Amino acid sequence: MTDRNDPVVMRHRNLEKIAMTALAVGRTLVETGAKTDVVRQGMTMVAEGLGADQIHARIGFASLSLTVTSGDNTITRMRTVGAHGVNLRLNHGVRRLCTRVKHHDMTVASTIEALTHLITKTPRHPWYLVALAVGLACASFGRLLGIDWSAFMPVLVGGALGQAVRHFLLKAHTNPFVVAAIVACVAAATAGFGSELLESPMLQTAMFSSVLLLVPGVPVLNAQTDIMEGYPTMGSARAMTVLMILVFITVGVWAAQMALGVGGPKAAPIMHGVLHQAFFGAVAAFGFGILFNFGWRTLFWAALAGGLALSVRTVGLELGWSLAAASFMAAGAVGIAVRLLNLLPERFEPAGNVLAVAGCIPMVPGSAASQGIMGLMELTAQAPVDAHATLLFTVEYTLRAVFTMGAIGAGLTIVTSVLRRPDFPAWSEKVGLGAR
Repeated sequence: MTDRNDPVVMRHRNLEKIAMTALAVGRTLVETGAKTDVVRQGMTMVAEGLGADQIHARIGFASLSLTVTSGDNTITRMRTVGAHGVNLRLNHGVRRLCTRVKHHDMTVASTIEALTHLITKTPRHPWYLVALAVGLACASFGRLLGIDWSAFMPVLVGGALGQAVRHFLLKAHTNPFVVAAIVACVAAATAGFGSELLESPMLQTAMFSSVLLLVPGVPVLNAQTDIMEGYPTMGSARAMTVLMILVFITVGVWAAQMALGVGGPKAAPIMHGVLHQAFFGAVAAFGFGILFNFGWRTLFWAALAGGLALSVRTVGLELGWSLAAASFMAAGAVGIAVRLLNLLPERFEPAGNVLAVAGCIPMVPGSAASQGIMGLMELTAQAPVDAHATLLFTVEYTLRAVFTMGAIGAGLTIVTSVLRRPDFPAWSEKVGLGAR
C-alpha cells in the first residue's frame, strides 16, 4: 500500500491495477443485488484503501466506470456487469472485504485473491433445495391470495418445476427475458393442469401464484430506492427491466392459459385471518430467503420478518385501510424491527437492510401487475369481450400494483433514512478474519 505522504506520485500502471480491482468489487456487488449507493461506497473504500487519492464512479446497469487519481496522475477504466441477481452471503462477504481493504494493510494482489476466494468458495444452497423452497413459497403466496387447499400442491409442484427449469436455462446462458416466458408457461401450465385434475375452482389464481418466483421483488425495491437516493438513471434502468420481465411472465401465463383453455371469471378468493396470513407470509419469506442464498440463521429472521409484515398488513385491511396504506405500515414496521435486530450481538446475523426487503417480498403485488398486463393484452383483441369491464379491471389491478409497490418502497426507505445504519460492517479483527 502506498504511503499518502510519499512525495513519489503513483504510476499509471499501479493506478490501473487499483481501478480494475475496485471495479471487480463493484461488479460483484451489483450482480449480488446491492443498491447503487452501496456499490459506489464499496468501490470508493477499495480504491482509497489501496492508495488512490480521489475516486469518481459512474454506475450503470450494464457497466461501471471508475476514475482514480494520485497527485497529477489520473486514469479511467470501465468494466461490464453481468446478470443482476441476489446472493446475500456473497454480498455481505464482499462488504466485509471492502471494510478490510479500507482499514487494513492489503495489496491489490491480496484483495483480488480474497475476492476470488469469496466468489468461488461462498456456499450456496443446492439447486434442488432451492427449487423445493421456491415451490413452497409460491404455494404460500397462493394461500395469501386466497387459493383453496386443492390448488396448494399443484402450485407447489408448478413453482418447484419452474425454478428447476430456470436454474438450468440460466446455466446455459439463455436470455433472462426468454427464461421468464418459458418458466412462466411451464409453472402456470403445471399448476393449472394439477388444479383442474383436483377440481379446484381457482385455476387462474393458482396459475398466477405459481409464477411469483419470477417477480423481481428485490430489483423493484432497489429501483425505487436508487431513484429516491439520487440515482435516477440506474433506478429507471432497473424499473424498465422489471417491466420487461413482467411482460414476458404475462406472455408465458397467457400461453399456458391458451393451452389449457382457461378463461372466464375467476373464483372469489378465500379470506383468512391474521394468524393464517402471518404463517404463510413467514413461509414465503423463508422460501425466498433460500433463493436469495441467506444463511440458515438469517433465514429464521427472514421468516419472522415475513410474518410481521403480513400480520400488520392484514390487521390494517381488517381496519378498513387501503391495500397501499396497509402495505406502507407493514413495510415501516418491518424496517423498524430490523433496525432493532441490529442492536443484537453480531453472532445473531440480523443481515441488515436485505432482511427487511426479504420480509416485504410476500407483499409484492406480482399477481396484480401480471393481471393488469393480461388485461391490456385482452384489450388488443380484434373483438374484445366486454371491453369496458376489461378496461376497468386492467386499471384497477395496474394501479393496485403501482401504488402498493410505491408504498412498500416508501415505508422501507423512510425508516432507512431516519434510522440510519452503516451499509458496511465496522472494522474489527473478527470482520477481518471473517473475510479470509
